[in-house]
Amino acid sequence: MFLRVRVRGIYSTAISKILNENGVELVDVTPSIASRLKISENRGVPADVTVKTENDNLSQIMLIGFPEAINKVSEILETSIPDMLVFKPLTGLYTTFKTRVVGYEGRECIALSPWGKAVLVDYKECTQDREIPVTTIKLITNKDSKIVLSENVRIVGKYAIIGRGSNVTFSHFIRNRRRISELIDISAKYVREGYSIRWRSNSDEANLLDIMSELEELTRKYDELVKKVQKAPLLEVVYEGESARFYELTYNSKVFLDNVRKEVCPTIFLHHFFKSFDVRDSNLVGLLDVLSAKVSKDEEDKLVFKWFLSELKERKEAVVEHKKTSGKVIFMKGVISCVPESRVPALVLKRTIKTQGIYDGLNIPKEVGDIALTTMRMGDWHIKHEYFSKEGKFKGAYISFNTPTEILYTGRIRYLDLEVDLVRVGDLGCKLTDTKAFHELLAEGIITQDVLEKLITEFDKTFQEVCSKTFAPSTPHETHEV
Repeated sequence: MFLRVRVRGIYSTAISKILNENGVELVDVTPSIASRLKISENRGVPADVTVKTENDNLSQIMLIGFPEAINKVSEILETSIPDMLVFKPLTGLYTTFKTRVVGYEGRECIALSPWGKAVLVDYKECTQDREIPVTTIKLITNKDSKIVLSENVRIVGKYAIIGRGSNVTFSHFIRNRRRISELIDISAKYVREGYSIRWRSNSDEANLLDIMSELEELTRKYDELVKKVQKAPLLEVVYEGESARFYELTYNSKVFLDNVRKEVCPTIFLHHFFKSFDVRDSNLVGLLDVLSAKVSKDEEDKLVFKWFLSELKERKEAVVEHKKTSGKVIFMKGVISCVPESRVPALVLKRTIKTQGIYDGLNIPKEVGDIALTTMRMGDWHIKHEYFSKEGKFKGAYISFNTPTEILYTGRIRYLDLEVDLVRVGDLGCKLTDTKAFHELLAEGIITQDVLEKLITEFDKTFQEVCSKTFAPSTPHETHEV
């Protein structure tokens, strides 16, 4: 299959290189990437798939485009970049089928979908048992989100999205006033015939004859689609508009992309790691300049981590971002008790328990004066929590498995919870917590084969370290290991 892909965002050089080497034609290429890869900018050529990052999660890349093209690009990225998590929406945009209206539930009009109940918007009437063609208008990336349907069926092309109505709208990426005027003129005939047109960013610099040809074809296909869906069985998908795929890049993924980028331009160790934290301070810029130009790669790695450790030792507090696969983030603060001398950045957080209760997972009493030590190390697939009485007696350990831990020199810590934990209570041995959520991640394809293999290796190693360890009576600050 011939593929054309547009790439944007902080990983664009590395991803563009990977796709280019796998026979993908890159389009709408930025001048800097075109120069690095020695390829054409291909301005005005429409993309089958766009790969980009979103500002609200710089550790994630998004693919959006035509279904067959998405599958091919996904295959290339998944076989090239290690240790990513994969999020596949239940449905893409503008997936079309016939639904039956359930009626109002609260203030929302509810209709059926192949994936369960959905919220119906843009409807003429919310009458129970009414059967109508609908299209999906929201990407669903987790089970907590609601599927949203519109009675205004749409069809997607490379340059435009067609529906019923009488309005013309534009992608915010189209800013050329002359081109906007030209597109309005092209639209006039079809608006008079009752079509609405949403001009896509691909139309900004494209050939006008190609645009007009596609628009004529899209309106014909739209009429055929409406007839087809009206005759189709209830809830049978008759048209897939655009597909999407989301990838969560772990610490290992980012380091791999560093090495890919380094092949075509100067790239500091942890380049993408820094970018994903959105760090902009002048000290870092100076460090990047000096290290990328003056030292070998091996020495560069050592110096970056050495600098991290020196900065961490100056910090009194750390902020932990405990992210769930649902997108929810739990923020936790802790006092930095220790920054061990080690090959990679690591730290120990210390908390003194101030309230009574029960420790989650361990199901043992939480007592005032207990000490909790949390050990984290850059790149580890787990975080270790150890609990001691105020006299220093070991009470229990809780090991949560997650994506490789990311520790910024500022004391900011980030990882994604993989929903599997190991617990030890006193000398009673170890056991796994309920793994239902973990098995759901496997079933949904979020945890890939290479991630699973790394987790199994990490679990075996951690089990030996934690479950066979002997805790002698001591003061809590003497008990931690990295």
